[in-house]
Amino acid sequence: MKRLLVLICGIFALGVSSATEPTTQSQAVSKSSIGVGDRYIDIALTDVDGNVVSVSELCAEGKWVLIDFWATWCGPCRAEIPHLVAAYKKYAPKGLEIYGVSLCGPGREDTWRSFVESKGMTWVNVWGYEGDVCHAASDYGVEYIPTNFLVSPEGEIVATQLRGENIDAILAGYLN
Repeated sequence: MKRLLVLICGIFALGVSSATEPTTQSQAVSKSSIGVGDRYIDIALTDVDGNVVSVSELCAEGKWVLIDFWATWCGPCRAEIPHLVAAYKKYAPKGLEIYGVSLCGPGREDTWRSFVESKGMTWVNVWGYEGDVCHAASDYGVEYIPTNFLVSPEGEIVATQLRGENIDAILAGYLN
């Protein structure tokens, strides 16, 4: 079991290390099957309060939406949380919404809910699973986490893989 866990962590580390640079319209498309210049694929999942929230609702409100695939057990995902909290605090008044899709794994909903609350993740957070499958991650071609996609109010993906301090720089270019 320990060897399997080490292997899984190693695979995620390799994926994360190769995805540290943001991708914008002027750069190459992400490794995912959907990327910069594509129209977003709608996601409608249940949030921490039990309400179904969709990306299309947020775009219809004229918001920029950062779709963020993550998990509580993922070290690189956890390292991004302070950057996301700061970005949300700064850019939510300017029209940003984060749509966090939890890939914590079936049966871990209570852990996810308490984690979101304890870390001050006040944006939209949804449970990614329908049964044992996360169709949203499949639809977006998510190969590793964290993975994210910045969607304009018009529904176009304009950037992917926003990380660390680069989150602020990329969002400033669109939301200032």
